[in-house]
Amino acid sequence: MPPATRILLVDDDATILDLVRETLEGCGYTIDTATNSQEALTQVRSGAYSMIILDLLLPDMNGFILAQEIKRICPHLADRILFISGILFGQSTVDHLGSIGAGFLSKPFQLESLIEAVDKISHGHAAS
Repeated sequence: MPPATRILLVDDDATILDLVRETLEGCGYTIDTATNSQEALTQVRSGAYSMIILDLLLPDMNGFILAQEIKRICPHLADRILFISGILFGQSTVDHLGSIGAGFLSKPFQLESLIEAVDKISHGHAAS
């Protein structure tokens, strides 16, 4: 993994932010965080991110809409968005999420699954 791999983590849950940030920083990634969509958009506009980890339920904007805005601002991130959510979805929705981003993880997720998905995306391969 190149040392400049920078990820934006967007979630309104402080526990998730801390756990994911600490886990991925321990793997050598640089992690910036945002707790709402406006903060995330400001950071996307000013930062050079390799990927985005995005919660689907944010207090100020639906994660799907935020993902579309991120893709408009930074088209290179179109297949580098890993969606996370505590909502249980059927397989067709999970497949759809994977088709519009890089993949999907249901909360609570195993840290190994997170690391595996991030490693795949950061190396240019969509998560499965």
